[in-house]
Amino acid sequence: MRALRPRSLVVFTMSIVAVILISVEPLAHAQTVDDAEQAAEDAGRQAEVAAGLIDSALAERGAIETELAVSIARISDLSAELSLLSTRLDSLRSQIAFGDTELSGIRADIETHAIDAYMTALVGPGVTFVNSASVEEAMVAGQVVGDVVNSGAARVNELVAKRDALETLQEDFRVQEGRVAALKAEVDAEIEHLAALYDEADAAVGHAIREANSADAAHREALSAVDAAQAREAERKRQEERAPTTTTPPPDPSPGSTTPTTTNPPDTTVTTDGGGGGGGDWDFPPAVEQWRSLVSAHFPSGRVDEALAVLQCESLGDADAYNPYSGASGLFQFLPSTWASTSPKAGFSGASAFDPEANIGTAAWLANRYQELGQGYWAPWSCRRVL
Repeated sequence: MRALRPRSLVVFTMSIVAVILISVEPLAHAQTVDDAEQAAEDAGRQAEVAAGLIDSALAERGAIETELAVSIARISDLSAELSLLSTRLDSLRSQIAFGDTELSGIRADIETHAIDAYMTALVGPGVTFVNSASVEEAMVAGQVVGDVVNSGAARVNELVAKRDALETLQEDFRVQEGRVAALKAEVDAEIEHLAALYDEADAAVGHAIREANSADAAHREALSAVDAAQAREAERKRQEERAPTTTTPPPDPSPGSTTPTTTNPPDTTVTTDGGGGGGGDWDFPPAVEQWRSLVSAHFPSGRVDEALAVLQCESLGDADAYNPYSGASGLFQFLPSTWASTSPKAGFSGASAFDPEANIGTAAWLANRYQELGQGYWAPWSCRRVL
């Protein structure tokens, strides 16, 4: 039987450990979208390697299981053969014991018959040496005794030959029994060796699975870091777009002019206190302008453009806008706590902050409430600075 060497298993285990030694840039330190995407790509490759190690570990264990099954089948066959030989041995032992008993009895019988025949030949009329009528009669009597003795010796020789054959067969069986026992011990040792390798391979499979899970978790964390980096980038762009535009003052009158030039800019003053507010000359992008009808349905007519201006500053008109740091959501960027306490009072209990109508309606209710309290119509929003 081919003995499996643990070298391949050790090399395989070292390859698993190598996954642990791969240096991974901390995902929490990814500062840009490109860095986060690169880290996610690296983590994805490591996850694929770890998953491949599971397949290798399972294949290694499968090969050992095959070898183990072969050894078990072989020892089963040897055990059956040994059982059969043991049965034959018991039968031969019985035959030998019977042969020995029979041989002992025959020897006793031969001796008895030989003595009787000899004594009969000596004392019987016509067959004894002493009372023989002639030399011929004495020779006949001697021949009879000789025949009896020779017959008994032949039977003894036959039984001895039989006993010798049985003893030879028994000795040969003992040799075979020793060979089978040695082979059984060899196979038992091989099974122990394979079982040890199986345990190591099984441990390698478990280790590979744990490493694959760890690598997969790192990959998911890297993907989350990408999402966070993208959210930070989007928030930065929104902050840049929300920054107020600096208006260039009108030029001074030309030197030497006797009559100063008067410039009348459009009236963009908006009342931000509890008054009715004034509508400025706003130019909203389509992403914001699309909400005018909903805003008009919930806000006073004099506050529609103001509401659209605040909405633009807060979310750029994106109903799914979400700030991953504060949790602010929707068109008017409601904080989770504010939404939970305000939306039911506005008549939108159970609605999502990402529902455009619920978000706008709740914003209108909150602005009116602040006006009633004398704290300024747009006081709840920091984007009131754009008005």
